[in-house]
Amino acid sequence: MRRLHLLAPILAALALLGVSPAQSQVPPTIKLVVGYPPGGSSDTLARLLGQALQDSLKTTVIVDNRPGAGGRLAAAQFKRAPTDGSEIMIAPNALTTVQSLVYADKLGYSVLDDFVPVAKLASYPIALSVPGSSSIRTASELSAWARAKPAQASYGSSGAGGMSHFAGLMFAEAAAIQWDHVPYKGGAPLINDLVGGHVGAGVDTVIDHIEHARAGRIRIVGIFSQKRYALAPEVPTLAEQGIKGLDIEGWFGAFVPAGTPPAVVARLDDAIGKVLADPSFKARLNKLVIEVSYLHSNDFRKLQAAELQAWAPVVRDSGFKPE
Repeated sequence: MRRLHLLAPILAALALLGVSPAQSQVPPTIKLVVGYPPGGSSDTLARLLGQALQDSLKTTVIVDNRPGAGGRLAAAQFKRAPTDGSEIMIAPNALTTVQSLVYADKLGYSVLDDFVPVAKLASYPIALSVPGSSSIRTASELSAWARAKPAQASYGSSGAGGMSHFAGLMFAEAAAIQWDHVPYKGGAPLINDLVGGHVGAGVDTVIDHIEHARAGRIRIVGIFSQKRYALAPEVPTLAEQGIKGLDIEGWFGAFVPAGTPPAVVARLDDAIGKVLADPSFKARLNKLVIEVSYLHSNDFRKLQAAELQAWAPVVRDSGFKPE
């Protein structure tokens, strides 16, 4: 009876937080759900984060790859995941922002209603590149080429309806040019055609382009950013070349299903924040040309809502309809 008496204040406090004693404990196994195959940037980040969280939380953390439909298959399944913190989805804003708008009428979930943002993890810019064999070196030269050779003017992206697709359309509008979009099934085949000179330009993440650019196989004309990227300072921005208003950031975030108690979200947010603040973890990400860009849950939620609002007219005005 005395032991129960001593536990009473603790149980009351947990009740006020909206979490049961069982929920306050770290699950014996945590799954980091990734909607892409092993080897990509989302998967690599998840594996690095999982190793660090395993040490921090003193539990087993595994990466659960569920590829299909550009990440949407995993997101649809994740809606029904447990709400005890045992499953965390690691996703880029290409999925949670752009695809949520493009496929709005075809999804079985709502990003805002069915997922709780835990933390923004890392970010990277979007790059506009040309083949290494091309004579084009600047945004103005690329625009002049597109105007001079309208029949050849085209750009490739890593997929129709993705962030790189719409970034290319935004560049065309800002530069007052017209060019055709060539969708590829992923970043790798796009790079192959860029290197081979089979497509005039390509838009994708700087993560996928930078090493090829440094080796001279392609040339990054500029990044869609207001300032140079700290991890690739040699690459100019489109803004500094006079192409204004293009500031597109790719990022990765951590999410849990709606209904997860606030105390569980806070615990995971705190653990992730500590991992991201570790200099050794930052160094490992930097080698991948990915920059730590942490936002805690509340600020991340605001970013998510603001991005959906900003991208909505871009997607709508493009007239693009997925098949």
